[in-house]
Amino acid sequence: MKNSIIEQIHNPEFLEAAYRKDATSFKQSFAEAYPSIKNEVLAKAWYERLNYTQSEISWGIKNEWKVVTILAALVAVVAILPNFFKIEQDIFYAKNVGFIVFPALMVYFVWKQHQPLNKLIAPLIISLVSALYINLLPTLTNSDSVSQAFFHLPIFLWAIFGYTFIGGDVSTTNKKINFLRFNGDLLVLCGLMLIAGGLFTAITINLFEVLKVNIITIYFNYFVAIGLSIIPLFAAYLIENNGHLVHKVSPVIARIFTPLVTITLFIYLVTIFFTGTYPTANRDYLLLFNVLLIAVMALIIFSLSEVAKNTQQKSNQIILWVLSVLAIIVNGIALGSILYRINDFGFTPNRLAVLGGDILILVNLLLVSFNLFKVVTGRVEVEKVESSIALFLPLYFVWTAFVTFGFPILFQYK
Repeated sequence: MKNSIIEQIHNPEFLEAAYRKDATSFKQSFAEAYPSIKNEVLAKAWYERLNYTQSEISWGIKNEWKVVTILAALVAVVAILPNFFKIEQDIFYAKNVGFIVFPALMVYFVWKQHQPLNKLIAPLIISLVSALYINLLPTLTNSDSVSQAFFHLPIFLWAIFGYTFIGGDVSTTNKKINFLRFNGDLLVLCGLMLIAGGLFTAITINLFEVLKVNIITIYFNYFVAIGLSIIPLFAAYLIENNGHLVHKVSPVIARIFTPLVTITLFIYLVTIFFTGTYPTANRDYLLLFNVLLIAVMALIIFSLSEVAKNTQQKSNQIILWVLSVLAIIVNGIALGSILYRINDFGFTPNRLAVLGGDILILVNLLLVSFNLFKVVTGRVEVEKVESSIALFLPLYFVWTAFVTFGFPILFQYK
């Protein structure tokens, strides 16, 4: 699109159509093209339009606050259900945490984006069927397959929410990448809200303790449960209406932590080499490796926007490529470790779940690293790396669905 913008800079109709078709891609390509067209009057006008920032906090369009409040009230009711029925809290939240968060987000974005209401039918039906399925599963404390279903169901619902977020347009790479970036912004804002809420909770409990009044049980069962359940919805609401503030945070965090994570991984791998200690015996370490690899993919995604804006800074591109290579080595160690456990102790739901995730992430990282190398050598644009990340999202969804719905049956609830 960069070359098209340069060629069509005197064609207002083309520029407007390109912007409306894919605003995010247009903004990124325009930023790359601007240095060569900055003397054009129309280019200056578009630059000001695309870089305009609000000076005040926006509270959304008319009636939006009412919609968010109604959804939050419904979410809060679901979150405190264990207080009114004889339901064990730990089991209820293990099974239903995804249903507390994602259906409300689906409804909000369908309304916010003015999508036809029929766009909600399939996601809500899938959510309802999933709710019935997970709550009818036997709650067996020693069943790894059921535990894996509990763990993977929120990820499955997150993918359904993503389908709603992009309006069902799974063929457009930029929309899928925008969804991933939105999740980064959501995590950052939710984190800030949780820190503020934690401080408020500590102060409130201690104030009542001074009066010799113990409010801990009531406070956590109601106020904390409600607060945790509605934070994602309100964070999404603020992001949608104040993107000019929030969207800048994730790339900054990625810019800071990318070199730190790269150095840490390098030192960690060197330490493994010299000590000869490999994580072959601890399942928790293997799970931690997968979390680390997902974090690396997130850093790459959020760093790409900065790389696109500063195409002349090769150092950023090289750091990202080195990080991807180190992540592949770490993934290889994790994969070798889980294969070692399977060879010694056989297949279990936990080992198979980790193995499948490791293989998917490894292949994805290899493709990402290969394309990052092409970016470093100037053979492809950054969009190629984004495409290689977005390409695997449906595969992750399929694997998550298989673990959630297939494992309990495949392993006979063991």
